[in-house]
Amino acid sequence: MINLTNNETEPRLLVIDDNLSIHEDFKKILLPAEQTKEETSELGHILFEETKNKINLPKYRIDFASQGEAGLELVKKQGESPYSIAFVDIRMPPGWDGIETISQIWKVDRRIQMVICTAYSDYSWEETVSQLGENDNLIILKKPFDIVEVRQIAFSLAEKWRKSEIVVDKVNNLIELVAERAEKLDHLLALLRTTLESTGDGIIVSDNEGKIIDYNTKFIEMYHIPESVLALSNYNKVIEYIEKNLKVPNDFIGRTKAIYNKEDLESFDEIYFKDERIFERYSFPHRVRNKIVGRVWNYRDVTQYNKMQFLLREQGKFDYLTDLPSRVLLDARFKQAIINAKEYGRILGVLFLDLDRIKIINDSLGHDIGDLFLKAVARRLVAVVSETDTVCRVGGDEFVFLITSQKSLEDIFSLMEKLLNTIKQPFQIDENELLVTGSIGCSIYPEDGFERAELLKKANSAMYRAKALGRNNFQRYTSDMLKGSKNKITLESDLRKAIQNNELILFYQPMVDFITAKIVGVEALVRWNHPVLGFLPPVEFISVAEESDLISSLGEWVLFEACRQNKAWQNDHLKPIIVAVNLSGEQFKKQKMDELVEKVLKETQMKAEYLALEVTESIIIQNTESVLVVMKRLKKMGISLCIDDFGTGYSSLSYLKKFPFDTLKIDRSFVEDLHVEEESKRIVVAIISMAKSLNLKIVAEGIEKNEQFDFLKANNCDTSQGFLFSKPVEAKAIERMLKQISS
Repeated sequence: MINLTNNETEPRLLVIDDNLSIHEDFKKILLPAEQTKEETSELGHILFEETKNKINLPKYRIDFASQGEAGLELVKKQGESPYSIAFVDIRMPPGWDGIETISQIWKVDRRIQMVICTAYSDYSWEETVSQLGENDNLIILKKPFDIVEVRQIAFSLAEKWRKSEIVVDKVNNLIELVAERAEKLDHLLALLRTTLESTGDGIIVSDNEGKIIDYNTKFIEMYHIPESVLALSNYNKVIEYIEKNLKVPNDFIGRTKAIYNKEDLESFDEIYFKDERIFERYSFPHRVRNKIVGRVWNYRDVTQYNKMQFLLREQGKFDYLTDLPSRVLLDARFKQAIINAKEYGRILGVLFLDLDRIKIINDSLGHDIGDLFLKAVARRLVAVVSETDTVCRVGGDEFVFLITSQKSLEDIFSLMEKLLNTIKQPFQIDENELLVTGSIGCSIYPEDGFERAELLKKANSAMYRAKALGRNNFQRYTSDMLKGSKNKITLESDLRKAIQNNELILFYQPMVDFITAKIVGVEALVRWNHPVLGFLPPVEFISVAEESDLISSLGEWVLFEACRQNKAWQNDHLKPIIVAVNLSGEQFKKQKMDELVEKVLKETQMKAEYLALEVTESIIIQNTESVLVVMKRLKKMGISLCIDDFGTGYSSLSYLKKFPFDTLKIDRSFVEDLHVEEESKRIVVAIISMAKSLNLKIVAEGIEKNEQFDFLKANNCDTSQGFLFSKPVEAKAIERMLKQISS
């Protein structure tokens, strides 16, 4: 291809003649007079006579060769400035003649315009054509030369060559453009096909007449459609095949026809199969340049998703560990009990029981023994009360009783005595004999209140009074318990001082990637180094902070300290990790969380991408819309959001769709029985599957056994957390772990 941008725009000519005087003649005819200072021949004198008026000749670059072989070598070396014309003598003994020379040169460059220079009739035109072929790049020039004829030939052929090269260049550019666009189109089509095949949904596209345009492999797999049906390329035939497997085929056909009758309709419905599978069907118009040319049908298998909803609903009704009713079921029974008590004029007892010093059992013997102990306690409690009463586990070591079987206050007091006596009897757990006591608070409907929340709160206050009076006793709510027990008030006062006196400390529990086994984050867990009681876990004082005005200052301290420490690790050139901070519902009520986070990040100079905030479902339920607004602002800042303890509360999947979560944290209650309980395995697999479908990262907490780790890893869980790797430790210990990774 000619380089049309080259500065050397002069036509390049080649003269091949064994007579050197002919070379000189071409110079005098085609080159300006100033390009040569040699003596001229007679022809040159004539030329100079004719050019006294300084005729402006075209500028040429001319190379010369005495033999055809030498001329061919010059052509081979022409590079980016090819020859446009070659003047070739017909007879050049002892080498090639002109015919052979032209034939050889054209094998290298067919585009060169050839001029045969001859004074003889060695070859007729017919013979020349028979050997070189018919070609408009070939003319004959007779010797002796006519100056004007030579110039005209040189000018005309050079111009012809130049224009033809421009045309060739444009054609080649057009070919390249077409090839480039074709390659891009192929790439886009391949990308579209890959996208179509990589989705987990079954997709089929039909035109306005019902002809099948395209479909993916998943669609065939979902419906088990044979090739013989697809070969008909008729979507109606596919519908006929599908309806045979449906529970209510008429409804399906009717909805499909209704969709077809409204070509611009976007629709959604569910399809129920005889084999209990459930598909979601999405349908929307297929538009090309704003014209509807067909319809896209998207099918999603939600069978496991629906089973998961059912499991979570059932799981939400009962405590995972003790099989006692959960808060959800307690609320429902509370409503009915109040209705019955009001209708028949009966009393209703609400008891709040807290086991004393259960923390010692967990810390000294481990959570496995602690869990077995709680199960044993639950069995004893249920055995004491009537079948019409409700016993509910509402916390780690807290139980609520809804007593409907007793007719008088004295009967309820007698029942509380029995409960305390049965608790303090020794428990034999494995080889351990365990002794504990309990503290019970009581409120009575209708004397102490008419609503569930009021009765529970007053029973809770009475329980704290029982603890303050030495534990292992029960107390009925009285009006002097407006602020809770003396012990609770003292704890609140001490906590206020603790925040001011730096008695709080953060521990960190590593979160480890299942694949790389490296730390990818830590969860910040606050501890209180009480001057009298020693180290206290959050369960001992967070509720006090939430019920007072301390939760704001406590939460702000935890958030600031966690970000400060994480930034300090980064400043020490350790591997950057995410620090996760738990938020309480009261913080959302009492603080503008987005403004607080923005302030803390600015003060600590930590990037938002290294902070994760963990919230529970109860926070969302308390004030859905306002929490959603704040979460969206936090998400926009770059904060990672995690739903914590998933599956232990209401577990509404609608929240996962609505809220901008990045991560789902599987509660330890599901993890702890993975190695022994099939139901836990099914629930965990369902949770992981559901989370993956929503593009959520998954963290499993409470991992203490290799069997649990292996199961979660095999089922594509992302991140692990638990005693198997590390208990919550101080910042120095995390620093040592990170240095091992960085080294």
